[in-house]
Amino acid sequence: MMQREQIFHYIDEHLDEHIRHVQQWVRQKSVSWDNLGMTQCAELVADSYRQLGCQEVELIQGRFYPGVWAYYDAGAALTIHNYCMYDTRTVNEKEWTHDPWGAELMPLGSYPKVLVGRGAMGAKGPYVAWLNALASIIAVEGTLPVNIMFLAEGEEILGSPTYRQFVEQYAGRLQNVKASFVPAMAQSATGTVSVGLGLKGMVVIELTASGEAWGRGPAHTIHSSLASLVSSPPFRLAKALACLVDKNGEGCAVPELKRVWKRRKRLGARERSMLAQIAERAKDKDWRDVLPLGGTKNVPYVQGGMQGLDPLINYLYGPTFNIAGLRSGFLGAGTGTIPFIIPGQATATIDIRTVIALSPEEIIDSIRRHLDKHGFSDIRIDVLAAFSHSQTPATDPGVKSVLATLDAWQVDHEVWPIQSGGGPWTAVPNAFSVPCVRAGVIGGGAGRAIDEYMVIEGDGRIAGLAESEKFMVDLLYNYAHAII
Repeated sequence: MMQREQIFHYIDEHLDEHIRHVQQWVRQKSVSWDNLGMTQCAELVADSYRQLGCQEVELIQGRFYPGVWAYYDAGAALTIHNYCMYDTRTVNEKEWTHDPWGAELMPLGSYPKVLVGRGAMGAKGPYVAWLNALASIIAVEGTLPVNIMFLAEGEEILGSPTYRQFVEQYAGRLQNVKASFVPAMAQSATGTVSVGLGLKGMVVIELTASGEAWGRGPAHTIHSSLASLVSSPPFRLAKALACLVDKNGEGCAVPELKRVWKRRKRLGARERSMLAQIAERAKDKDWRDVLPLGGTKNVPYVQGGMQGLDPLINYLYGPTFNIAGLRSGFLGAGTGTIPFIIPGQATATIDIRTVIALSPEEIIDSIRRHLDKHGFSDIRIDVLAAFSHSQTPATDPGVKSVLATLDAWQVDHEVWPIQSGGGPWTAVPNAFSVPCVRAGVIGGGAGRAIDEYMVIEGDGRIAGLAESEKFMVDLLYNYAHAII
């Protein structure tokens, strides 16, 4: 039996130290899109694992930035995988009212103390809280109740292009894990904690039209006065993109995907019950105000209709084919780009999320064949992410332990059978056929674009850092006992 009260006392006595640990991570810049502080942050992650007592810590080369492998051998019967992302979103410092790298402590609204900074909630703060909880257990017990294989990356914001390779590189070790355990703060402003049992598959690709590959446009940017002589790569890309969807820019015209586009996973009674419980919480509300659509004014029309559970089912199980961004040539005032040009190339970033049997490779190959068939063999495809969907049943012992911990702490919670996102969290579960649970931890803040913050001292609804760490202690022990 763990020495619970002693561990909790240790957390209270070392809370200032734990806050400084969070501040250390937040103050270290790690913006992957801008290559800002990435190597230094990878070293910080590795150092945190060393301080925890991991017997193995290695920096590993990623496509763009280093990953970190670490292993804590507790001599336990159970070994789990733990995912970490150390990169953050970009920052426009002029928009922030506080230093995004200052990790400043201050009161905010109903919270006596929050920590403000980029990565405070997404996702450095919650992850360091997890490391703090582990360190507290070790300080009192001398070791952990489980062995942990840590595998961290600095490319999540880029689509995690290397994480599957990291998993393959350490497959000989990871094949011994019994679960992928990714605890993270997930408490809403009302105090409800969300527990996710799965994620959609996700493919992120970039389609690029270039004058050089096409043979009709400029290989390099030239002045637009020459457009009477030279064709436009951006228009070439626009034509290629148009052949992938219907005339309204909806659905998917790629034959292999079109056949499954309107299909939805057959839902069992338990899964439908979870959806019904989510819908009950949203009773008498417009789905556009419940789901993260930005409200009725932001989205006047919803594909698939608004009948009953349809919006929720389509949100969680329906496929997406989305252009996240287009870039070429002049990008507007203040961007440092030049107007009146014929760009040498144009690129579209596309993200696809699915809950279908097709693998990411099959999805990408089908798009390649479709483009070729329509005369766009010159369009280059670069792959940034390729992950299949994954779900863990609600009957899984680990899931039950998470829900039991929430009940013991008397925390309101809602269980999502699958979540609309996708990404690297499915890599280990799919590679080794093990369950995965994400989130499920008290504590929170706001992972917003400007003035992001994590709650350090709560308001009675959202827990503070100390409570979150204590919860993680209980959660880990309950999880370990359930899985063994």
